[in-house]
Amino acid sequence: MNRQRGSVLDASVVLLLVAVALSVLDDTFADRSYLVTGLVPVVLLLGLAVLFRRVHEGVWWYALAAVVLFAPLGAWVALRRPGPYVLPTFETMNRVLGESISAPTTLVSTVPPVDPSGQVMLVPFLIGFLAAAPAAWLALATRSTLAPAVPLVAALAAAIPLGVLVPSLLVPRGIFFAIVLVAWAAARARRREAIVGEARGSVAAAMTAVLTVTLVSGVVSLLVPDRNEVDRVLLKGDGNSAVVAGAAESVVPRRVGRRNELLKATGVPEGRLLRFAALDLYDGQAWVPAEESPGTDGFGTFKRIGENVDALHDGRTVGVRIQVRPGYSSDWLPMLGELTSLTLDYTDGRTQLADVRYNQATSSALVIGGVNTRDDYTFASVLTEDEFTRRDPTQEATEDQRQPAGAFLDQYLAPFDRAEIRPIERVLLLARYLRLNGSTRFTGTSSQAPVDLGLRLLGSKQMSGTPFQYSAVMALGASRLGVPARVVTGAEPDARGLVTHDDITSWVELQFADGTWRPLDPQRYVGVHLVTEGEDAAAAADAAGFVKEQLEAAAKGKDKEIRLPKGTRVTLPEGTAIHEPLSPWEIILRAVGAVLAAVLLALLLVPIAKWLRRARRRRTPSWSAPYVNGWQEVLDAARDRGTPVPDTWSRVTQATRLGVGLDLARRADAAVFAARPADADDAREFWTACQKLRRQLLRDADLPHRAWALLNPASLLAGWARNRSREASGARQVRDEDRGARRQQPAGA
Repeated sequence: MNRQRGSVLDASVVLLLVAVALSVLDDTFADRSYLVTGLVPVVLLLGLAVLFRRVHEGVWWYALAAVVLFAPLGAWVALRRPGPYVLPTFETMNRVLGESISAPTTLVSTVPPVDPSGQVMLVPFLIGFLAAAPAAWLALATRSTLAPAVPLVAALAAAIPLGVLVPSLLVPRGIFFAIVLVAWAAARARRREAIVGEARGSVAAAMTAVLTVTLVSGVVSLLVPDRNEVDRVLLKGDGNSAVVAGAAESVVPRRVGRRNELLKATGVPEGRLLRFAALDLYDGQAWVPAEESPGTDGFGTFKRIGENVDALHDGRTVGVRIQVRPGYSSDWLPMLGELTSLTLDYTDGRTQLADVRYNQATSSALVIGGVNTRDDYTFASVLTEDEFTRRDPTQEATEDQRQPAGAFLDQYLAPFDRAEIRPIERVLLLARYLRLNGSTRFTGTSSQAPVDLGLRLLGSKQMSGTPFQYSAVMALGASRLGVPARVVTGAEPDARGLVTHDDITSWVELQFADGTWRPLDPQRYVGVHLVTEGEDAAAAADAAGFVKEQLEAAAKGKDKEIRLPKGTRVTLPEGTAIHEPLSPWEIILRAVGAVLAAVLLALLLVPIAKWLRRARRRRTPSWSAPYVNGWQEVLDAARDRGTPVPDTWSRVTQATRLGVGLDLARRADAAVFAARPADADDAREFWTACQKLRRQLLRDADLPHRAWALLNPASLLAGWARNRSREASGARQVRDEDRGARRQQPAGA
């Protein structure tokens, strides 16, 4: 019966831990049918292990059966193609074997929530099958304590990089996984020890281990929270280098003949711009769309999508319908805000949903093979905040977001790179300089090469450039000044929703601390002076002098956009006390410190409590006390060093188990069960001998156990438990076998 209960417990824990590991993918799939796909093979493999164990077959037959079962089970459960007469075809089973290799890559190459169908369902099936195959046999057919836990931990480790960047409740899931795993290992260890003898552990010890894991995990998660989720490493999807490189040539839609009308957009809020492409990488010659967006650690890539997409931020949801006109020639799908759903018109369009690739980091989408004339579509998206002030904190730019290829601009940005003002204020100062001192032309080249953006634009005494060049230099300057920036191409529909080729424009977007990207209006940085062919550009003011003038105006309070701290020293009346409220983290740290101090104090009090107990035992007036309590001191020393013996055994059996000789045990039995009290000198001698034996037991232990025995409260807790047991039963004797001796003691003994 005990063995059956243990098998049921083992099977339940394996099923539970695989479910917890798979639940990390909860934010990845659109519904929880993936759990069924992942847990069905676990249940079948557990049943298979029980069957082969019941018929006394070895692991080889079990492994062979599991291998044979893999392909047909994958066809039934993952691909859901049972075939005729519920038997999957060889073609379907071959698909299971072939697509299992690329299924993880396909999953991470799809923007969540992923539709739970097709090849991606092989991922939870593989995790459940490959984890349960070894874990089921090791748990049900072996007595190993930790071996069954290894494949289960591997399943959790495999699920984390396949999930989303910020999975919900990841840390609580990990803590729960660790608690269950430690409790299960402790239970298996006790079961294993019980086979060869009395188990040395206890329920209290197992609970102590579980509580320790819980406390340590909770304290660590509070003291060291994972706020920088981008440091989490995810498995990267398949590359889109060729696709992105081809799409980079059409970030500005090409003019088709004399057609000027590009598309018609319905549902775009007034003042909002449709985006064609987000250019987030300066490659040394121009701004281009990156295959992997800087600062995202693999998250910002172009991925497959389903009909629904998770938005990264909250905001107002809008619905937009786009009708593509013959004049639109581009690989980019015009978008607005953060995409949440996309529906293509399949009646006459060529593009299918499988051809769309979407980058959540840049909120831009492209179509493999290009957008067709009749590829009309409808999408829903979330509109995030698009306004900002100089007080809004910006995101700290990573090394790749600072655009290393734009370092040539640093020599011209030196006057703006002021440490005493905020990064956003540096950017706004640069924008104002470009606006007031630059000249705008609409003819000539729009090259973004270093010589054109540096020497011929920002570094020139007569700054002149096209709006696209101003956007390029503004984004590059903001990036080098510490604020992540990118260039976006797009257009604003007119009152009828029409977008023409002449409406195409570009603007700069800056990233703020909440992760959102907000546009910097071109009117704030495009040169205010207009020049035509043959005219000279206006003379630009010296950058250093311009910055000095602006900062002086800001210090005097005349500039509402850039304001410097005046640095006025504030003095308070003598004796004034300032009481600052404690932050939540300070409260938590003080609470944790108080708990740790209490635990340390309790451990330091243990030796004192043992010394007081020894003194009380020695001073007991009963004539049998030196014998009973002296031997109990020996047993307590053994318990504290980690080799306890059961209290219900006889003293001779206890001495045999401890290997300390039988003389003292027999003397104690003879004295306790004697017809008359023993001599007082003999009792004192026995007590002294027991103390020598107690110290010898401690010296025989290794250094860690000897040191721990001094602070170990195990014997104190055991004595407290014995006292509670005697109080509950009404017994007054120290040991069961002493009852006869107690009755034989004369009055007054």
